[in-house]
Amino acid sequence: MQRKEYSIRNFDAANSYSKILSIRILPDGLCFVVSDPKDNKLLYMTKIIDSNRHGIDIFADECKSNNVLAAEYLKTHVVYETQQFTLFPTPLLEDVEEKKIAELNFGNVDGATVLTDTLPTNEISVVYTVPQRHEEAIRRNKPNATIHSQMMPLLFNAMFNSKKCKGSYLHLNIRTSSVDVIYIEGGKLKLANIFQYQTADEFLFFVLGMMDNYHIDQYDVKCVVSGEVDENSAVVDHLARYIAKIEFSATPKGIVEKSAFSSIKNKHQFLTIYQLPICV
Repeated sequence: MQRKEYSIRNFDAANSYSKILSIRILPDGLCFVVSDPKDNKLLYMTKIIDSNRHGIDIFADECKSNNVLAAEYLKTHVVYETQQFTLFPTPLLEDVEEKKIAELNFGNVDGATVLTDTLPTNEISVVYTVPQRHEEAIRRNKPNATIHSQMMPLLFNAMFNSKKCKGSYLHLNIRTSSVDVIYIEGGKLKLANIFQYQTADEFLFFVLGMMDNYHIDQYDVKCVVSGEVDENSAVVDHLARYIAKIEFSATPKGIVEKSAFSSIKNKHQFLTIYQLPICV
């Protein structure tokens, strides 16, 4: 198990009632961040990776033993890294049962809870699933928490940043065995999907196939990468051979990072929980 902790010098969990807690639950880990809503300043962060356990089990144990995670907060947000999501027009949600949407897209959803996120900037909602056992564990340990899929903050970030992009915009949020893909062209969302892969070659095959289907110019598109990768990752090395403009996602504008967080490597892995307090 790997654990890394960062904190400003005078952080005190006893003063949590005026702060925001953002939690990210991964298939193999957990990350949580405390921030001040007055100025979006980061106060505390912990990341735990354990390849032998699911993040929901780490979360449940940490809620019992970690005084920062166990504290009461002004708001608590949970980003659940779902493997099943689809987009749906928000106005039509009133006429269609969410479970029906999920079944049409994912098949049998027995044993799962169907949830929705609505983007504040447009009329798109994310319909996604969380295993019922995992959703119950979140509610049991953090009854006042709001649960979100990773696509909500990712879409918000991509749609905001694509406005400053002259050409097309491609965002890849990469994990060890899956990638969230967002493609925006001419200010319009063209694609938001998830793909699972096993090798770097399989990852590249999917990306190149997607670029061919959407006629994406490899020299014109701006490709932004976030997630559990670094500059030396095989998947990033493969991408760089075919896409001219690749960059890692920056810390969202408005987030204040003090020196205590300057040593964090690959900050793009925290994009979803950095972005979340700003877009909800």
